[in-house]
Amino acid sequence: MDTVSLRGRVESLIHAHSRDYVPDIRKSGFSCARCGWCCRENFSIRITEDILRPSNAISIFPDDIRRIMKGTGLKWDDVAQPDIYSCLSDGDNIYAIGWLLRRNDAGECVFYRDDACTIYEFRPMICRCYPFFMGERGVEVMHCEGPRKVLAKESAERMALVLKRYEIKKLRSYISIMAQLGDKLSFANLRMLPRGYEGEVFVCDGERISVQRL
Repeated sequence: MDTVSLRGRVESLIHAHSRDYVPDIRKSGFSCARCGWCCRENFSIRITEDILRPSNAISIFPDDIRRIMKGTGLKWDDVAQPDIYSCLSDGDNIYAIGWLLRRNDAGECVFYRDDACTIYEFRPMICRCYPFFMGERGVEVMHCEGPRKVLAKESAERMALVLKRYEIKKLRSYISIMAQLGDKLSFANLRMLPRGYEGEVFVCDGERISVQRL
């Protein structure tokens, strides 16, 4: 998708009212029961023929990282890692498209411990929205095997507002990342870093391009 289309989508969302999403959210019969199912690696999503992305490889914004850092006292690298499943190469350098919430060697979110989210109060925006996301035809529900509990109207209204804000922020982030990467950005060139890769990665997150050594 080009930046013109993305900007048009942003404008459309800005002028839409979040209350329009409430019926679909309530109709889904779902709200977060804090069961931790989405924090664990339960399945893989095929992005390309060569890329299988774990279900809990969670893309996060720089703002998410800073909020967690402020709430926990942790450093940036303790919270986030380059998105190793969304990388590009120009032959000389490797570029990662954004950040992932850090996971441990077992494939679980590092903040999911003792059957609980330890950063629930300042968790990333995507975690606040889960399992809802904006599809082409409105609100859709991601796969989740947590227990069902219908959202109250007030809770659904809050979720709708967060979902709208998240989608706008995500699209604006895409636009900025596309500007950072320029001609390097091509879905056909998307690659996953090989397991055990050691070296420098340039992370493009829409705010800046930073160098990370893996």
